[in-house]
Order: sequence, then structure tokens, then C-alpha cells
Amino acid sequence: MSTSTLIAGVLWLVAVWRLPSLRHSRKQRSLALTLVALAAAMTFEVPPVKEAVDAAVGADARLSPLLKHLLGVTSAAYLLDFVIAVVRPQGLASRTRLVAAGVTLPLMLAFYALANWTSGGPVRLGEGRGALFPVLYMTVFTLYIGIAMVVATWLFLGGVRHSRTLLGKAGLGFLGLGTLLGSLYALQRIVFVTVQLASGTSYPALENLLSTTLKQATVLSVAVGVCLPPLSVAVEYVAAWSTLRKLRPLWVQLTEAAPYVVLATSVGRWRVRFRLERCVIEIEDACLALREYVSVDMHTKARRFVRQEGVVAQLSDAVAEACWLRAAVQSARNGERLRGVEYPPLGVTGRDRASELSWLRTVARAYLSSPVVSEFVRQEHSSVSHEQGASERISSNGN
Repeated sequence: MSTSTLIAGVLWLVAVWRLPSLRHSRKQRSLALTLVALAAAMTFEVPPVKEAVDAAVGADARLSPLLKHLLGVTSAAYLLDFVIAVVRPQGLASRTRLVAAGVTLPLMLAFYALANWTSGGPVRLGEGRGALFPVLYMTVFTLYIGIAMVVATWLFLGGVRHSRTLLGKAGLGFLGLGTLLGSLYALQRIVFVTVQLASGTSYPALENLLSTTLKQATVLSVAVGVCLPPLSVAVEYVAAWSTLRKLRPLWVQLTEAAPYVVLATSVGRWRVRFRLERCVIEIEDACLALREYVSVDMHTKARRFVRQEGVVAQLSDAVAEACWLRAAVQSARNGERLRGVEYPPLGVTGRDRASELSWLRTVARAYLSSPVVSEFVRQEHSSVSHEQGASERISSNGN
């Protein structure tokens, strides 16, 4: 299998994968059309496809290079539209871009039809009356590709710092690298044509090597860059699922003690992010409700006990939170609501999203498996039982 066949196959796989996004937002539609046009363009470099086209229309018509270049311009236009939608949603020279693409494609068709091509390829000079038109054709094509790639590189690399995730940054970085290589592809085209015009000397082997290498590297970088942001979404989905799985046992314990905080509306099983959001909200609401069963003195006692047990400082607050929550759940089951006392503060209050989830995971782990929490609750239960027994004895003696 040739390299061109492999690259075209990879591009078609990515393009088919992104096709459903045609019905989504403008940027997703632009990206899908970029990939389809780019895959189609690279398909005309596959030897069996070129041979089939030449057999159908004749080798002298040279239809494969024309279609490849037209599709290349189309993919560059859509790629530019995509990066502007991502990085500059307010728009950037939309009318100029439309006019540029609208002028480039007809001019390429006209110059290609008028050119007197030699057998060396589309970058070679023609002969006779049509000698100038191959140069004009390649000039129009190269200028459009070069300018579009330079602008796209500037936008992609400038947008890296604004991406939220590491994979998102990497995706924009690879897209920027791809468009930078596309700019170098256009530049080397200009250099070889200029050298040939100025000196009459050509270097077909070197030119073909550089052109093919840069073109294929551009395509692969763009394909990788396109795949990484969706992979970031998948990573976020798995992370949300993992967090939900870790918080679910804590949710069960707290909502059994305060069932009225659970929302009645059902949520689809695969809506993991929404389920996580709801789980966090209901855990926090349950914590608020369970505060009414313990006093701030219990919170202070829990913090003191945790320090005495040698819990590391980074975990001590979360373990103390788990201690008074376990005690509150036990009191709630006994219906021992307190009135006229100060309630303990919630450790989750005032945190950003990442810190909030990290805090709840730590509290959940301590609540379910920490021996310190179990010992604290046992001692509190023994103390309460002892006090109740002493109170009953005093009452009995008084009678």
C-alpha cells in the first residue's frame, strides 16, 4: 500500500467520523467539510484513482491535478472558516474571504483551460502561446493556499492559550503545525517556480520530494489535531463517570438520612455529566440538612480528634467533615434534631468546580473507609449512650 493511499484512507476515516456534525454548529460543519474536501483531494493522489480518471477523460486532460487543487482550495477555505469560528467567534473579514475564494476558483479553472501543459506536471512551464498560463494558475493557487495557511496558523497558535484542556491545547497546536507546514508547502512552490523563471533551471526530484513530504505532513498534522479535542471530551466523560462512581456511595448514605433532598425527575443513564452535577447538588443539600442534627461543638471535637489520630494536614479537614457527617446521619436516623444551637460549617462552600469535586471525593473516601471516622462515631455513640444512661439513673433516683 502506497503512502498516498494510506493517508487518503486515514483522512476518509476521520471525515466519515465527523460527518454527523454537519447538522450541528457552524464550526462543526466547517470542520466536517474541511475533512471531506481534504480527503477527496488526497484521493486524487492515489495511483489507481489517477489512472482511472485518466482512462475516463484522457491523460491529456490532466483532470486529476485540477480536481486535487480545487478541492485543496475548498478545504483551506473551510479550515479558515473553522478556526475563525473557534478563535474569533465575532468573525474576521468574512466578506473578503468569500470574495477571495469566489475569485480564486474561477481563475484557476480559466488559467488551467488556457494553459499548454508539458508532461512534467502542473508546476512546469508551458510552451508556445499558452506558456504563461501554467504560471498564472500556480500563482493563484499558491497565493490562496499560502495566505490562508498563514492566517490559520496565526489563529490556531494564538488560540492554544485559551483552550480549557491539555488535549484541547494539543489539538490546536497540531492544527497550527499543520497549517504552518501548509504555508511552507506554498513557499517552496513559489521558490521553485521563481528559480525556474529566473534561471531556466529546475530541480524536479527535490521539488517533488519537498512537495510530497510537506503536503503529507500537513494532512497528518491536521488529522491528528482534529481528533484530539473530541478525545478530550471522551476523557472528560470518563473522568465524570469515575467521579460519579466514587461519590455515589456517599450520596446513598446521606440521602437515606435526608431523602427529601432527592429530586424526583429521572435522568438518562448515559447523561453522566448531568448525573454528576445532580449528585453533587443533592450531596450538598443533604449536608445542609444534616447540619441540623449536630452542633458546631461536634465539628470542633471532630477536628481535634482527627489531629490527635495523626491524620495528615492535607486530609484532616475532609476527614473531620466525614466524622461529623457520619455522626449526623446516625442522629438523623434516631430523629435527634437539635434546636437553638450553632451548626457546623460546610467545607465545600466557596470552592471552584475542580476543588469542589476533589473535596467531595476525599470526604466520600474517608466517610466510607477511614478507621478514624469509624472510631470517632463509635466514641460519640458510646458517650451519648453513657449520658443517656446516667440521665435515666438520676431521673429514677429522683422518683
